[in-house]
Amino acid sequence: MNEAMQVYLSAWPAVWAMDTARYLMGATLMATILALFWKAGLARRKLQARDATAADKRREVLASLRTAFIFSLLGTIVAVGDHQGWITIYKDFGQAGPLYLVLSLAVMLVAHDAYFYWTHRAMHHRRLFGFFHRTHHLSRTPTPWAAYSFAIPEAIVHAAFVPLFLLFVPMHGLGLLAFGIVQILRNVMGHAGAEVHSAAFGPGRWLGWNNTTTHHDLHHEAGRYNYGLYFRWWDKMMGTEHPDYRRKFEAIVSPGTAAPVPAGAGNGVACVIAAAALAGGLVLAADRAQADDALAGRWVTQGAAAIVELAPCEGAPGLCGTIRWLWDPVDEKGRPRLDAQNTDATLRARPLVGLSILSGLARSPKGGWEGRIYNPEDGQTYRAIVRRTAADTLTIEGCVLFICQKQVWRSGSALVAALR
Repeated sequence: MNEAMQVYLSAWPAVWAMDTARYLMGATLMATILALFWKAGLARRKLQARDATAADKRREVLASLRTAFIFSLLGTIVAVGDHQGWITIYKDFGQAGPLYLVLSLAVMLVAHDAYFYWTHRAMHHRRLFGFFHRTHHLSRTPTPWAAYSFAIPEAIVHAAFVPLFLLFVPMHGLGLLAFGIVQILRNVMGHAGAEVHSAAFGPGRWLGWNNTTTHHDLHHEAGRYNYGLYFRWWDKMMGTEHPDYRRKFEAIVSPGTAAPVPAGAGNGVACVIAAAALAGGLVLAADRAQADDALAGRWVTQGAAAIVELAPCEGAPGLCGTIRWLWDPVDEKGRPRLDAQNTDATLRARPLVGLSILSGLARSPKGGWEGRIYNPEDGQTYRAIVRRTAADTLTIEGCVLFICQKQVWRSGSALVAALR
């Protein structure tokens, strides 16, 4: 047995274990996040009406484990190539510094996106689809377990990228590790079935050049369009982006204000029960411009569902926000609306009017104010970022994990003036 084969056989078990663990950990992490935060708001970001069945998930897992096995067979060639000197993998920063690691990783991701776009698009050709790509599209309603659900020929095509790239570009070992992590995380996010990206990833926003869950879900739903993996560049340049992408993404992350827009993990922004409001019936105190803080005053939430008063907290530092008015303050039985969803059963009899939902808002070194915001619809408290974007406008951004969304609140006096 020659030396190269000995290296291959000794390295393969570890590569197989690593590729399998990467898939299982990535898919499990995404599935766990969905389960934990589904009722807290991710359910409102569900992208398709249909639910994947247990049989769908079982098929996806089995196909993905087979793909991890195939990935390991080709991936072990990298270990052999490094040992034989066919490719270069830097082991420490003495050979190439941290800047090279970052730049080479960026180049690898851009190259992988281009490779994925064109091979993926080719596999949709009617003469290639059945042989290469049909297995993956059996997941019409994908789940995180579909990340590696490929037929054997498609798995080979995807696995070939790393050895081919390394023939031309030397990489750090840490760079390859980071690439593998980014690749699986972006993959499971694309197959999550519910939008897990914030509004900042929308078309025209500062992160809008990235793909989102909605972007790839439309590919599974429509069977064409949206062939990119990480970025929207190729789809935009080649005219293959789904024409309804912008509308659907914005409808998911910024639902219409005529319907409830509750806060939580899915919407990532805290607000109160949404409805329409008429300013003529509101008794608004004039905005109390405090010398020590520009936020103090009464603010009308998005959709004019409620009026929240921001004022210094009693007995604690920072500003607090209290619900002073609700458009619909009573339930269907005529009783005052209560904090019925609070996780603490002893607090569920509290009326919503008079309830403090913002607490501890303090100036942030990054600009704006940071504190906590409570959502009466799910009884959970989230991190809040508040910024005054104009004399009569606040933006409220609520976040849990990587999911954030903004809302706009208007000053009470501005609303009254607008409707005169």
